[in-house]
Amino acid sequence: MAGLARDVAGRRYAGAIMEIARANASFAHWQEAIDGLDALTSQRPFVTALQADGMTDERFGAIVEQVVPGIAPVELNLFRLLRRKGRLALGPSIASYYRELWDQERGIERAVVRTAVPLEESARAAMAQRLSAETGKQVELEAEVDASLIGGAVIRIGDRMVDGSTRTRLQLLRGRLQQGMV
Repeated sequence: MAGLARDVAGRRYAGAIMEIARANASFAHWQEAIDGLDALTSQRPFVTALQADGMTDERFGAIVEQVVPGIAPVELNLFRLLRRKGRLALGPSIASYYRELWDQERGIERAVVRTAVPLEESARAAMAQRLSAETGKQVELEAEVDASLIGGAVIRIGDRMVDGSTRTRLQLLRGRLQQGMV
């Protein structure tokens, strides 16, 4: 999700989709449709082609059904509505917000941990377990490698960030040394 521009309209659409999914207990099915929407609209040329004047509704529906086999009529109607209103570019934003809302519904918190070297699976599992205990939620951990960290880890969970990187600790130590506080 890094660098993804999320639009307020995307949040509104995602909220409406969640209400429909909640009423029909169809969260997973909607997730498949939303993943397809994300794939179809993730690149500007795709959106342009799908919104082009020469694109018939039948051809549009056939493309969507290829990407999302078994799409329900109500889900296909969302795609058609977005196309008709010229809002297909909201697809990635809608997908991002929907995933976030569904995670909240299931009590899942997502965390990203950046380390200087790849984490072994056992360390990853232990970190996810510790974060779960601290948050009271199931934590799904995404690991990223950032060689600029030197060592340690930077963890972002929700809107919180814990910076335990060696780089940051060295910067803090340097600042204290410069101020004569060590």
